[in-house]
Amino acid sequence: MAKQSPIPSWAEQHVPEQAGKIFLITGANSGIGFEAAKVLAAKGGKVIMACRNLAKAEEARDAIIGAVGAADIDLIALNLADLKSVSVCAEKLNQQYERIDVLINNAGIGWIQRQQTVDGFEMQLGTNHLGHFALTAQLLGLLRKSPDARVVSTASLAHWAGKIHFDDLQLSRKYNGATAYCQSKLANLLFGLELQRQFANHTVPIRSIIVHPGLSSTSLANAALAERHAALVKISERVAPFVSQAPDMGCLPTLYAATSEQVQGGDYIGPKHLFEIFGPPAKAKIARHAQDPRIAAQLWAVSESLTGQNYKTALAAI
Repeated sequence: MAKQSPIPSWAEQHVPEQAGKIFLITGANSGIGFEAAKVLAAKGGKVIMACRNLAKAEEARDAIIGAVGAADIDLIALNLADLKSVSVCAEKLNQQYERIDVLINNAGIGWIQRQQTVDGFEMQLGTNHLGHFALTAQLLGLLRKSPDARVVSTASLAHWAGKIHFDDLQLSRKYNGATAYCQSKLANLLFGLELQRQFANHTVPIRSIIVHPGLSSTSLANAALAERHAALVKISERVAPFVSQAPDMGCLPTLYAATSEQVQGGDYIGPKHLFEIFGPPAKAKIARHAQDPRIAAQLWAVSESLTGQNYKTALAAI
């Protein structure tokens, strides 16, 4: 396994000015998404906050403006647990904007009792993976119009404990909140890596980058890792009061992926220190099974079938 590549003490102040850039952030009304939106708006970027609850999104927008002063922020409704909502959102974006420079697939849920999306998918897989899979496909045209387009997908340390249950993808026979969360986060990582392969295969100059926030006050990774990484969990529980990150630190991998000139397509970025729990951004380690292109291709085909999206057609059209 390759060692982490050093990114010397990269911090919020290293985010370059973003005037003229358009960022779409899902789940931007709270946590890491909110912090990323605040920084990008402060740096002069136009931020589109795509949120399920527009009232909370309005509160978040007001809080950002109160913190940074004048900010260019738009709101749009997006329920990732409803493919119709995803399509309506994408249609509005395609009508209202000339391009999107960076799509940040940030929204996520985890560690919940079994629920289903509007379309009958297991809620965590449907929201965290399938909703973003469908959204990204429908925004490729806008991304292609940017000279430096990026798709940033949010995975988790929990991917190490994840498995794609192709024989029961919706976990209808045996459900466990941790199992579902780990599956969805592995799916996010597999998607981000395969998306870069798809871009390369179709010679599309868009970068797909994957990130994780480490252990932060909004992270569910610690609980989700318990099944297979008990030793790491015990360590993190003991040191969490000293090393867990507030969202403004947890969002640094996202900001680095979205703005740094050093990041490459296919990079996986997370915190640098102590099993990738905290610290400045660095290249993160990827579990061997998450690097398997056969698993990624199988998940891709299933995801296209479930969401009704055809990436080959979409990529060829741009």
